[in-house]
Amino acid sequence: MSENTPQNPYEPNAGGATPPPSGGPTPPNPAGPTPPPSGPAQPPVYGGASQPPAYGGPAVPYGTQPTSPFQTGEALRFAWDRFKGNWLFWVLFVLLTFVVGAIFNSGSAGDIQEQINASSDPEAMQELAATMSGGSSLLGLIGSLVLGVLQALGINAALREVSGEKATWGNLFKANNFGMIILAALLLMVASFVGVLLCGIGLIAVAIFAVFTYHNVVDRGLNAWSAFTGSFSLVGKNFGAVFLLELALFGINILGAIPCGLGLFVTLPLSVLAIAFAYRRLTGGLVAAGPATA
Repeated sequence: MSENTPQNPYEPNAGGATPPPSGGPTPPNPAGPTPPPSGPAQPPVYGGASQPPAYGGPAVPYGTQPTSPFQTGEALRFAWDRFKGNWLFWVLFVLLTFVVGAIFNSGSAGDIQEQINASSDPEAMQELAATMSGGSSLLGLIGSLVLGVLQALGINAALREVSGEKATWGNLFKANNFGMIILAALLLMVASFVGVLLCGIGLIAVAIFAVFTYHNVVDRGLNAWSAFTGSFSLVGKNFGAVFLLELALFGINILGAIPCGLGLFVTLPLSVLAIAFAYRRLTGGLVAAGPATA
């Protein structure tokens, strides 16, 4: 072969493999596959298709989170819809609480009449005062305890309504932890008494922050102390929304008390249902979208 005879492009020579002519197939690399480029791989662009969603749910752009877990008007509309669908039960329940309260407060009216009759006799007045101090206190304690249990049962009925189940007299008393309900009632009574001693400021704090105590007992099965402190924590984390709702309900109940208290048969159930709705929204519990069913 002469010097000018061209070599086969696929045959090795002293200078290594000669690249193939343009457009031809690429010969295999005798040194093995080409290693990947060194260095870490480039991360995907933030917000692209490969970006995983936020923990617990879909990704939400920063700054677009809702400012409140519920709105006051939303809670009131929900409560009104539930009240309209079961108004007879709630009116009778309020009537029951009024009757129980009147029974336990009837002793106070009798005591006043006895005081008037004995006012002309100093000795009889002293004996009557000694007798009244123990009897009225005990009767008032029992009455407050019974009303506290009734309040917890009303909250249990309201939570059923929020879940989509219509409250009835048959399921009113189907509540767990009756013993813990009584302990929670006693704890709230003690906290209210201490609040009165603190110039009334503590009583306002209990009324605002302990509003979910019975809810925690009947809905989550917590003990009385955990339910009480848990209510303070839940309201503290959502103070703005809860306080606005409580303020609105306070004004509604004042208006309900104006026409000889008859409006309370509507405003009190609205308050219980609205607070139950707020509790479920704050805790992520079940809130039915449609009307309650029996």
